[in-house]
Amino acid sequence: MQLRFDANQDYQLQAIGAVTDLFDGQTYALPKVQFTLGVHSALSANANQLDLEEATLLDNLQTVQKRNRIAPDGKLELIEAPIETAAGAKTARFANFSVEMETGTGKTYVYLRTLLELNKRYGMRKFIIVVPSVAIREGVLKTLHMTSEHFRGLYGNPVYRYYVYDSA
Repeated sequence: MQLRFDANQDYQLQAIGAVTDLFDGQTYALPKVQFTLGVHSALSANANQLDLEEATLLDNLQTVQKRNRIAPDGKLELIEAPIETAAGAKTARFANFSVEMETGTGKTYVYLRTLLELNKRYGMRKFIIVVPSVAIREGVLKTLHMTSEHFRGLYGNPVYRYYVYDSA
């Protein structure tokens, strides 16, 4: 028996649109390819580089919030932390967004499809999914396996790989 997924659930499409529309105006990130001495190496350091100004992100957020009848935020919620880079110490700063959905509405399906939609619209290619337990991690892995054919059909056979990173 194989499960069939409905790609046209309005509430799921609205959730996917709420996230992808946050990045409206972002340029499409083309992969950089370099050929050196006959050896091919794909360079993707800029795969998810965000080119939007914080003011544009806030405008996009407020547009999404208004469309979904949510009181617009007056400012972006940001995460900032000092980091070490090859060029020395810097402050990493990025906007923090959350999406809330009821239990049983297909959150895992929605965020997996959102990742594919971000890739399609903006060329984003690297994503990390963090879950709070082994049981949820196993459920996500199972969903990735079960939806692979469905997503291939929706997104023109995208190539994606996933694996479990465990620092323990």
